[in-house]
Amino acid sequence: MSAIDGRGRIRQAASALFGERGFHDVTVREIAEAAQVSPALVIKLFGSKAELYTVASTITVPLADLDLPRERLGRALVQQILNRRDAAVVDPWETLVPRIRQSPTPEVTQRELRETYLAGLARTIADTTADRRHASAVACQLLGLAEGIRVLGYFAAEDFDADEVVEQYAAAVQLHIDRAGASG
Repeated sequence: MSAIDGRGRIRQAASALFGERGFHDVTVREIAEAAQVSPALVIKLFGSKAELYTVASTITVPLADLDLPRERLGRALVQQILNRRDAAVVDPWETLVPRIRQSPTPEVTQRELRETYLAGLARTIADTTADRRHASAVACQLLGLAEGIRVLGYFAAEDFDADEVVEQYAAAVQLHIDRAGASG
């Protein structure tokens, strides 16, 4: 096995384990076992568990496929969260808080995640305010929706149809998107 193959397998294993259990509850030995390499190779290639966490915990902003007219963005953003709920896949919005709490450097992770998400949202909704207040409001609403659905069980799929939730929630998100357009 080449170092490149080992590096990729280690990163993939670490990403999966950190995603499931967080930084503090995963050992280098477990990562090595999942990647089918020695713990020594993990440390040789990445330096430390904290450095591996930084590399393996890539930030994915769930906005890439939103090339839509402004008036449809609120609906699309809310629909994405419900689609992920219905497909039983991990929602990037839902993973933000645990990633910060489980990070070896929570302050740095918080700053990086906040900046990455705000920059992506500001671009998407055309928020040109210096403090990105409209992108911040949209981020708070989406984070609250994702956490409410996944952590607290609000809008449970068996009780609420996705279209009902979109109708109820999207207008509030769209309000801040429209305000971003009006301020630019």
